[in-house]
Amino acid sequence: MKRRSFFITTITLVVLLLLSGCLSEQTSSKESGNEEGSETFNWKMSSTYTSGSIQFDRDERFVELVNELSGGRLNITLHQAGELTKAGQLMDTVSDGTIEIGGDWPGTWAGKNPAFSLLGTSAAGFSAFDYGMWIQSAEGQKMYNEIYGQFGLVYFPYNLIGTESGIRSNEPIDSIEDLEGLNIRFVGTVQSRLMQEFGGNPVNIPSGELYQGMQRGVIDAFEFSGPAGDKAMNLDEVAKYVATPSWHQTASVTGVMINKEAWESLPKDLQKVVKVAAKTTMLETTFDEMYKDATVTNEMVESGDITVTEFSEKDVQKIIEVTKQIQNDVAKENLNFAKVLESQKKFMETYERYREIQGDWGFGSNAETLLD
Repeated sequence: MKRRSFFITTITLVVLLLLSGCLSEQTSSKESGNEEGSETFNWKMSSTYTSGSIQFDRDERFVELVNELSGGRLNITLHQAGELTKAGQLMDTVSDGTIEIGGDWPGTWAGKNPAFSLLGTSAAGFSAFDYGMWIQSAEGQKMYNEIYGQFGLVYFPYNLIGTESGIRSNEPIDSIEDLEGLNIRFVGTVQSRLMQEFGGNPVNIPSGELYQGMQRGVIDAFEFSGPAGDKAMNLDEVAKYVATPSWHQTASVTGVMINKEAWESLPKDLQKVVKVAAKTTMLETTFDEMYKDATVTNEMVESGDITVTEFSEKDVQKIIEVTKQIQNDVAKENLNFAKVLESQKKFMETYERYREIQGDWGFGSNAETLLD
């Protein structure tokens, strides 16, 4: 399929944008040196993820950068999920000021506002690079702060996740019909409704419980992350089939939410440190993880331990049609969801013509001239 491949032109664009943003922030920070003070800020940060996961690694890298770039003036102590608060309570804990900062996946909070689902992932829609351009150069950052702002928070994305592994199971899934009657770990407002539409039962359990959930038969199948993220949690040990393509999460975003009062208490130069750290974390972790996804996929297929199945083109087109209808339905129910969806559509309308004229060197395969 045309839209499944990575696109070198867009990668280059995103890298340049992110580097440009980081450099401009650093320059501005130097120019505003008269705003620097001697006050030290000690913050606590909790994650919705546990130590050992790729997601927690991102949190660690962000904290490392902030602590280093601030010269010790902003010290963040990071805790994994469950140490300071339960993962599902993290937003409330940051919002009420109990702790200053939290690392999350926005879709976790879709129960509070369906718009968070679109901020966290895309069903049969955005690629990771679409999210990057939307956040960096269009209205994305504004949308994050507008929705998180309703809960007394500011937000900075710091990772873009490529297409997920797929639906993992112990029985082959290669058609929509195979989903019927299965208890499948699915997250996201649109994604859960999609699963229900196709006869499956969406189950929302924490990522840390997926391994045991499969072992105990609590769930029949699940989605979680990209190949490298799944591998880090040893999820390949409890599921021998992977159904592709990952139409339910074509891309995802993770980042950091900060209590607004705590944020406003920082001098301007430290605010810029946080922004630069977030952009740098995004640049480093996004492309590092995408390459790891490729190497893990090769290992997975070549080992023979995992069987990859594929939904038909007809099924994928059906999924796209149903996704559009569900998105429109949710937009009618929730004005915030509608606003974010409209912003994403506006971005897509702007970029699509250029995307099309790139041909095989944009959204297709460029491997033909490089591989035998």
